[in-house]
Amino acid sequence: MANVVLFGPWGPESLAFARSLRRRGIGTYLVHATDQSPQQWSLSSLRGSATMPARLEQTPEGIAWLAEYVRGVDASALVATADGDLIWLARHRHEFGPGCRVLVEPAESLDALLSKRHQASLARDAGLAVLPTHVLMHHDDADSIPASDYPLALRPDRRGDVEPAFKVRLVASRDELRQVIRDSTRIASPILAQPFQRLPNLIVHGARSISGEVIASRCYRVPRKFEGVTLTLEPQRFPEGLEGACATFARLAEITGCYHLEFLHSGGEDLAHFLEVNVRMGGTTDKVVRTGFDEPSLLLQSYGIATTPTSPAIHVPRRVANKRALLKHIVHAAVGSLTPLDYPDVNRWRHIAYSCRDLMVARDSIFDWRDVSGSLRFHLRSLMPARR
Repeated sequence: MANVVLFGPWGPESLAFARSLRRRGIGTYLVHATDQSPQQWSLSSLRGSATMPARLEQTPEGIAWLAEYVRGVDASALVATADGDLIWLARHRHEFGPGCRVLVEPAESLDALLSKRHQASLARDAGLAVLPTHVLMHHDDADSIPASDYPLALRPDRRGDVEPAFKVRLVASRDELRQVIRDSTRIASPILAQPFQRLPNLIVHGARSISGEVIASRCYRVPRKFEGVTLTLEPQRFPEGLEGACATFARLAEITGCYHLEFLHSGGEDLAHFLEVNVRMGGTTDKVVRTGFDEPSLLLQSYGIATTPTSPAIHVPRRVANKRALLKHIVHAAVGSLTPLDYPDVNRWRHIAYSCRDLMVARDSIFDWRDVSGSLRFHLRSLMPARR
């Protein structure tokens, strides 16, 4: 293998992917569907890049454009970083010919996994714990939820099926829940409601081959969250039974390639409650790669593409963070704009102190001494003029 095309925006997971493949002598070509002039990308980790007109995304013309680009750079594989794009490419994989493999599971199974209800059902079948889940379509559905379950965390069953759109929303009472449902102008699939618990997350990263074998799996604790997503991450042992149950989930879901499952973790009981799964690279890819879990390389291995076997890191850092995100967190805390989704539950000055500490002691998920110019360019990208 010489080249891979990565379809998606330039972000931390794209940088981690390109760096991993470059270390194995494989070139990455980035294609982003946008009408804007791209910001200066870290060209030291890319072999090439291009922008596709945004109007072509999710169209037959876009597939033809991308297939021509793949042939032009002699790419052996095509990867994407967004769920919708993965499904789009999976449905048209035959149009890229035998010389280029689309590294994604069948569109049907991936589309089914975009439903959080389906995910929760698979999790129960796999033996994973799931919080009590209420299914809401009408404001009267709120009447069946016991008062003891409040506050509630609300999530759409499928992203984009509820308008105004939201990813996670908290409600403290039945009246507030009924109002949220009334204010929704569109509910195409249910809103799921679960008791909100202030707990750290666990994330299990894994990779499953097309032959059905889980070729790698590792557990991480998320001691700090910002805007509901991972701020800091550190390796942790698997709670008893969790690794096997996650492998069973991957089998039932027919996952191939890389994936990560997210849980709420009750330390006292050592119990992990399933939240969701993502069957793609994501917001923690850059962090787990820095701990030695080479997710991009494992993705290729899952599809039978030979790469240098991933070896354990000699030094596994205790904590990893994107330090740009830490700075953003400090600013939000300083102006008092943190939310209940930020963890742990401490005052803003303690939040600032924790982020200042992590700026000093955590390993940056972006900075790499083997790519100093690319690291600096990536961290400063919003401050740099757009490339013409």
